[in-house]
Amino acid sequence: METLYFSPMLLGLNLMLASAIACTGLWYFARPYRGPGLWMSGAWTLILGILLFMGFMASGSKLLNILGNALQLAGEATLLLGVYRFLGLPPPWWTVPASAGAMSLALSWHWWRAPINSEYLIAIYATIGGLLPIQACQALLRAPGESELRGVRHFVAAALGGYALVTLARAGIGLHDGLLGIEHADVTRSFSYLLPYNFGIPLWVIALVGMALMTMRHILADSQRHAREAAASAERFERLMQVANAGMLVLREGRVVDANPMLERMLLWPRERLLGQPFGELFVSEARSDLQGLLASADGKPHDILAMRDDGSTFAAELSIERLADGQQQVAEIRDVSHHKALENQLRQLATLDPLTNALNRRAFQAQAERELARSARYGTPLSLAVLDLDHFKRINDQHGHAVGDLVLCRFSELCRQQARSTDLFARFGGEEFVFLLPNTEADAARHFLERLRENLQDLSLEVEGGVLRVSVSIGLVSVDTACGLAQLLERADRALYRAKANGRNRVECTQG
Repeated sequence: METLYFSPMLLGLNLMLASAIACTGLWYFARPYRGPGLWMSGAWTLILGILLFMGFMASGSKLLNILGNALQLAGEATLLLGVYRFLGLPPPWWTVPASAGAMSLALSWHWWRAPINSEYLIAIYATIGGLLPIQACQALLRAPGESELRGVRHFVAAALGGYALVTLARAGIGLHDGLLGIEHADVTRSFSYLLPYNFGIPLWVIALVGMALMTMRHILADSQRHAREAAASAERFERLMQVANAGMLVLREGRVVDANPMLERMLLWPRERLLGQPFGELFVSEARSDLQGLLASADGKPHDILAMRDDGSTFAAELSIERLADGQQQVAEIRDVSHHKALENQLRQLATLDPLTNALNRRAFQAQAERELARSARYGTPLSLAVLDLDHFKRINDQHGHAVGDLVLCRFSELCRQQARSTDLFARFGGEEFVFLLPNTEADAARHFLERLRENLQDLSLEVEGGVLRVSVSIGLVSVDTACGLAQLLERADRALYRAKANGRNRVECTQG
């Protein structure tokens, strides 16, 4: 006991124990930052290795000697891997088994195969222990990171570098003594053994202190960054509240706690009256029953609702509610969409075109054709109607795909609209079927027009995969100069179209009304 008391090993053990306790506290208070957990694990593994080695000194157990040295090196390697985790780099995990395994192999050879000079064993241990911190130094000096940590990273790298130099010097001295055949009876009193206790362990402790400082500096930098981000976020939110073209308000427990100027202008409520008001007071009574569900879900999706101004007038609004990060408050956005609703109705009425070909759709054609038929009957002017069907269109879709089929429909529609007069009505009835209504057009003129259209289509070629695609059309034409209904005209034109297809397609067949 007296020998141990005066041995530097006890002082080293106490220093390492204090470091392990400090690393444990650092890990606990620095969670969830990566790195301190490995520093703690490595420090306690190192302590366990020292204790096992002390057990070997007391008992002479070979197994304790091997385990003690292996665990000390494994602890150093684990602790230094924490530097990589702290820097966000992939740790070289192989260094832990490689370090412990190399030392275990050397000691096993020493105890059970052929004795090795103890100074050589010290040199092997010190070489492994000196190379480990060099890896960590390189990571500290080269890895990218925050500029705020550059100084403390260099400090830790310097301490680890000093520790590596001392340890490698110990290896050099051990190798020198081994080559000279020097072997100390008590290895714990050799110069190479005492060198790390006198110089290495203080540098090791300084490095651990530097790691703690590095962690705290990292936490401080993150806190400052988060504070700046929070301030910037608050400023952005405040500016958004001021400049947003929608009514914005903040709610707590269903009452208004903040509102932007746009909401005042939209609702004609002064801000002083808005603050503290129940949220439901901003909407008509019939809509208030739905608000509880919207406030509870706070899904951010827009919902149509009827809002109410201070003068009692109402308007169509779009309401969306989202929960803020604190979970206690919600932000609501109210948009006046009354103009948009009116525009949607107008656009719905104006939706007369087929979306693919830009030709009139069936409903729009029927409405306009009825007017043309009434005008023709009133003034006794001739009128012609033609039904056009692209030949073998299904084959085009099957062989070339629907994309090519859509292209054919678009090109055909474009050709027809180019050939048509401003008074003609051209519509797509569905699929590959189209209709022409030609006001003030007798049968001969209509047939001439449709024949020219058919010939122009024959001259139209489309480049497709595998060659050139040509398209033809079959046309059924009916001309009338007396009052006749649209359904009758379409039926007669359809019969003429069937004759055109039966007679070989790519032709115009005419029926007199």
